[in-house]
Amino acid sequence: MLFIFFIFLRPPTTTARNPLAEVSSDDFLRSAAGYGEEKLSTVVVGGSLLCDVFLDGISNLQSNPITGASMVVSCNTGKKTSKLDWTKGRTDEYGDFLIDLPSHLHAVPNMEKRCIVRILHLPKTSPCHLALNGHHTRIKLSSVKNGFRTYTTHHIHLRPKKHASRNKAM
Repeated sequence: MLFIFFIFLRPPTTTARNPLAEVSSDDFLRSAAGYGEEKLSTVVVGGSLLCDVFLDGISNLQSNPITGASMVVSCNTGKKTSKLDWTKGRTDEYGDFLIDLPSHLHAVPNMEKRCIVRILHLPKTSPCHLALNGHHTRIKLSSVKNGFRTYTTHHIHLRPKKHASRNKAM
């Protein structure tokens, strides 16, 4: 009987898990809010990339889609280990892009102030390929419905370098 008494009064082993510590972890909280590995929400950023060229060299401005440009959405997450978190995408044949953000970015507060779209690379076939100079655009919330948030940049217009003086005048 004394043996049974000592078994029940034995202190817990160090390998026992603390459920309170598990519940309070950042990963658990993100998962409970719908921002974990399991996709419970969707956040996309879209827009169009256009190259504005003057057809007659003077006045007829035409906007052409830029196909195959590399785009990136970068967000300042405020984490000490990684100041920026980003995801890449490409423009289609119409110059449109739609970038699906990874779930760990869904919880970024004030996304409109902390996330931007950058152009990483333009195809050499585009007349605007030399116009790339660290251009970035802020995103704007366009819709929220059923766990689906959409942000947009609308149209991003670039002009060839030879028309740079006109860019300032317009």
